[in-house]
Amino acid sequence: MKTVFLFHGGKVQHYRIGLYNYLYDYLKKFGYYLTVIYQDYEPGCAHSIDFPSIKSLFSLSSLIKLIKPNRPWANILFINHRERYFFPFLLYLRATGNKPITWTHGINLQHKEDLISRIAHHIEHALCDRIILYSEDLKKYLLKNHRSKSFVANNTLNLTGYSPMSGIRKEVLLRYNIHTKRNIVYSGKIDLRKRIVDLLEAFELITNKDFGLIIIGPDVDGILEKKSKGNSRIFYLGPLYGKEVLEVLSACDVCCIPGAVGLGIVDSMYCGLPLVTEDVDHGPEIMYFKDGVNGFMVPKGDIVALAEKLSLLLADDDLREKLSHNARKEILTRGHIDNLCAGFLACLKSLENET
Repeated sequence: MKTVFLFHGGKVQHYRIGLYNYLYDYLKKFGYYLTVIYQDYEPGCAHSIDFPSIKSLFSLSSLIKLIKPNRPWANILFINHRERYFFPFLLYLRATGNKPITWTHGINLQHKEDLISRIAHHIEHALCDRIILYSEDLKKYLLKNHRSKSFVANNTLNLTGYSPMSGIRKEVLLRYNIHTKRNIVYSGKIDLRKRIVDLLEAFELITNKDFGLIIIGPDVDGILEKKSKGNSRIFYLGPLYGKEVLEVLSACDVCCIPGAVGLGIVDSMYCGLPLVTEDVDHGPEIMYFKDGVNGFMVPKGDIVALAEKLSLLLADDDLREKLSHNARKEILTRGHIDNLCAGFLACLKSLENET
């Protein structure tokens, strides 16, 4: 077994635990023993932790103390390079022959034109033996001489333990006192970058009393309190995780994330929900979206068009079922976690071939 350390900077999100469980089992079959080095876990996780892990302070001295006695065969860095210890630690790994691999977007997608940030990313890529990217499209942000050492692990979730069940629809809606027959759902962090205000304004134009809007996620900035008062067809469920959120998604009809689509697209499409979004800068997970095939994209800020597409999907059962089938198929194929794991495996095998 070749020991591989994965350094996860910051708190390990609840959804990453299920992913790391699967990745650990997958790589072990090919002779790679994955151990996650972490600082802490986010609260509220429904997953058991089945992968080897070591809790550590993330400082240069602490991380070096871990490397020296354990001597991992390779090191995957899932750390923001703005952390003060990042480049000194990367230089240490490089200088001591400890095979650094960065798992990255390849660029700061929120600040693509920031020259200093781009240079820092290019230096990071140059110092690493390999680069693991979230999607194929991100290769365009790498320097040409770095692309040959990059591998793609389609960013996704471990949904292998859950099968969407349409038969529980009534039970789930009753559980949350939702009385509308057809429902749009938004799932994810509630912030301005997700353009949820556009969704709220579009929903005001949808007057059919049988159509509702279900919102899931933490509202840390109080956006909903300011914008959604007085509408009895808007149901805010707060943050939900794991099986709970998947059950609610399975009981809905259409997903809408107007801005900055991320991993929420994986959950929703897995549950057979077409996506309606806007033409803005999205995360790499937008790779799963195909306009007119498994959802619709409208111009940025076009509230009327957003309302029209949502209304169309809620009203047209045949169209919705067609796009629903395509959405689920996309996640069961390109979005399956085996594709992510295969990207990691190909990266590690390429290092082994060099040895």
